[in-house]
Amino acid sequence: MANKKITDLSPATTPLSGAELFETVQSGASAKVAAADIANSATSIPYNSLTGRAYLSAISTSDQTGSTSAGTAVIIPTTVINSGVTMTSNGSALTRITFAAAGTYAIMPSLQMANSNTSNHNVTIWFKKNGTDIANSATIINVPKVADGGNTFFQIVFYEQVTAGQYIEIYWQPTNVAVTLDAIPATATAPAAPSVILTTERIA
Repeated sequence: MANKKITDLSPATTPLSGAELFETVQSGASAKVAAADIANSATSIPYNSLTGRAYLSAISTSDQTGSTSAGTAVIIPTTVINSGVTMTSNGSALTRITFAAAGTYAIMPSLQMANSNTSNHNVTIWFKKNGTDIANSATIINVPKVADGGNTFFQIVFYEQVTAGQYIEIYWQPTNVAVTLDAIPATATAPAAPSVILTTERIA
């Protein structure tokens, strides 16, 4: 067959099946490689399936009480699904989101809060990595008083780079102990609302 430019070739049928062959050069010699193997090279994350992708979904179904004088680590004791990311103990409770592989991760907590007081109160929420505050990671939210509903929630998508074995914790500190992380039981028409829902996923 006469040599042709790539631009002269007929278009391939997409999506590719993975069996298509491409030319590559290894150790100075030409070789062939299947499309499916390119997607699973040593430096890539195979996004065509969850295999090899690090992720975590975890919850707390209990109320949690904080302190007005210091930050309290959020406890997330129940893992729903995970691979490559685990909840580990700080010595007394499961607070540490621990990463088996280095990379960039999206950390997405949702905290359900209740205020039993007759006044509004603030809550500060932030992240720590290996026990050290992460700079510029804090958010301050206001939880309404009982007369105004007494409930709100906090949700954020936070990106952080880690090395293998490092951990991240979520800390919170209310201005009044009447503000708690609040688990709400199921009703006849809706499922339970955990006090904490956490999802984490490797993105790079």
